[in-house]
Amino acid sequence: MRILITGGYGQLGTALQQVMKSEELLPTDSDTMDITDEAQVAKVFAEFKPEFLVHGAAYTNVDGCEENPDLARKVNAEGTKILAEACKGAGIPMVYISTDYVFDGNFSAPILESQLTAPLSVYGETKLAGEIATREIAGGYVLRTSWVYGEGNNFVRTMLSLSEKMDEIKVVSDQVGRPTYALDLAKAIYDVVLKLPEAGIYNVTGDGEVISWADFAREIFNIAGKSTKVTDITTEEYLSDKQDRKIAPRPKYSALDLTKSKAVGTTLAEWKNSLKSYIGHAA
Repeated sequence: MRILITGGYGQLGTALQQVMKSEELLPTDSDTMDITDEAQVAKVFAEFKPEFLVHGAAYTNVDGCEENPDLARKVNAEGTKILAEACKGAGIPMVYISTDYVFDGNFSAPILESQLTAPLSVYGETKLAGEIATREIAGGYVLRTSWVYGEGNNFVRTMLSLSEKMDEIKVVSDQVGRPTYALDLAKAIYDVVLKLPEAGIYNVTGDGEVISWADFAREIFNIAGKSTKVTDITTEEYLSDKQDRKIAPRPKYSALDLTKSKAVGTTLAEWKNSLKSYIGHAA
């Protein structure tokens, strides 16, 4: 199967290339296919003739989106709309990778796909616009995920790096969710590509207990055998020394309900097991 991948060399794109290596893949980045350039997209579609699109490219710098809202809208909303139109024209399925940031975080139990969206940030707003384009134009798949880590810079690597220099690290404890290993997310996407469940929105994250970022850091250090102490702080305390920057509001509760994805046979892994695998591989 010919599968076109946007964001083909990021954390998720790298994992997709590994998981889908038996397929004919065309991973792209902004140099090889600018998703905001309709002519470039049309050229790639005409030449490669994809049978499936996995759209993982996005402007993901959450705080950067607050400072550059026009760029965020151009990439996350308009770029996705162009791709959705191209998929519709080619008559092929589309998977769009979305985020827990489409919600305001005012929940106390895992969030269903049917819950009303209410993004707090420009990033969340523009990713939601991409969801709408995917569903209304291409009738495609929206896969919402959260707290993704994989190859390249991410929270896990940052914590491990800091543990080499610091005896104590302060980490936010009033934002909770579930971590997602990029390799697990890639496997779930491949399940969708192969099984073609009913089009719609699906939550795809690591399975298991809901934790805070501080808890996540503790588990990282525990698995890696680090003695660094984690001290809980509130989001307000974390932001107190960052008044000179535009910081996007984060949802306090980000855990997504996985029932629907499990029902269609999507591969989901316990986040603790995946974290052990990742840290073992990284070491």
